[in-house]
This record gives sequence, C-alpha cells and structure tokens, in this order.
Amino acid sequence: MYTVSYPGSGVVRSLVSMMIAVVLGMTSAYANSSVAPDQLISSLFEVINKRLNDDQEKIAADKKHLITIGDEVLAPYVSFETMAKQILGKNWRKITPEQRVRYTEAFRQRVSLSLVSQYDPSKKYLLEVTGSRQNDKGDRAAVSSVVTEAKTGEKYNISYKLYVDRKTKNWQVYDIVVEGVSVLQSFKTASAEDFKNNGIEYMIAQLESSEEPASSAQ
Repeated sequence: MYTVSYPGSGVVRSLVSMMIAVVLGMTSAYANSSVAPDQLISSLFEVINKRLNDDQEKIAADKKHLITIGDEVLAPYVSFETMAKQILGKNWRKITPEQRVRYTEAFRQRVSLSLVSQYDPSKKYLLEVTGSRQNDKGDRAAVSSVVTEAKTGEKYNISYKLYVDRKTKNWQVYDIVVEGVSVLQSFKTASAEDFKNNGIEYMIAQLESSEEPASSAQ
C-alpha cells in the first residue's frame, strides 16, 4: 500500500526520509511565521543534522530513537490531520470522526516508521535554498532548493510547501516535491484507488500492519 516511486531509486527514497526528518525536526525557535520560509528551511536542515549527529550512538543502538526525536518536537508544528485530510480528499467526508482519528494516527505512525527504515547514517546531504515565494496573504509559501549528496555529488531538486497554521501562527510544512514528484499527491493517488476498492477500514489496517524496524545495532 502507498508504494511511491521517485527518480533516483533508493538514493532519493533515503533523501525523502531525510526531508521528512526536517518536517519532524521543527522547533519553536524557528517555526514562527515571522521567520521567512527560506530561512526556516535552512535552519531546520541545520537543526535536524545536528540532532542526528549528536544522537548517533542512541540511533545505532536502537533506530526507533529516530521516532523519539520526532515525537519530542513534532506535535506543535506538523498537522498530520491536515495531511491525512488532503490525502483522502473528498473521501474524508465519507468516514466517521472516529475513523478520521484512527486513520490520521496510523498515517503518522507509518511516516515515522518510514523515516526509521530509510535512514542511512552513511549518507550526508548539503542544502542550498534557491528560491522562495509567498501568496498575497502571506499565509502560504513554496521554497525551492538543491540538495547534494556529499559523497557522490549527485544533486536533487526539492521544494517545500508551507502554510501558516491559524491557531499557532506557525509555519508548517505540508508537502515535499522531489524532482517534480509530490509526496502528498503520490499518497493521494494511491489512497483514492484503495478507498474505492477496499474502503477505509482496510486502509487503516494496512497502515497499522507496518512492521517495526529492528532495534539491534547497525
């Protein structure tokens, strides 16, 4: 379920997980909407890299420590409910409030486990922000960047879509576009077919059935 193909095969899958880590790595020092979106992305990239480097021993002992890192700073700055709602689209209105909660939580756990399974400590990335634009209201933004794998020099065009949460007034990343492929849209396309053929209960069960990564040292 939700198999997404990106240009560059395993390298980009690892890179997407790194970008998800950026989303999970938001801190109050950087997430306020008074900070320009391009500065936010640059700062977050530095913050998450530092945290991953500082916690290498803990991650090596148990890769699920990556989930702990995400959970410690996640809640105020990533709306998985918004992402889940966009993924399901019109089908969101067809399910019960209880199913919405369960689907959102299952999706959040799936993203966290994906981060763990794709994380590769041997790969290091450099980020260069190449552009930024906002809508007239100043509550939505798109930031473009080039991410370079340090060892190979391979470059990937990655952009980030953000919006300002009305309650917290913080910028939140809600989509990542890798070489023209939207992570959110890819999930949405897979989900539409799955909902039609199997229904929401099957989809929730599939998300919840993801195996946890092994906790042994790498």
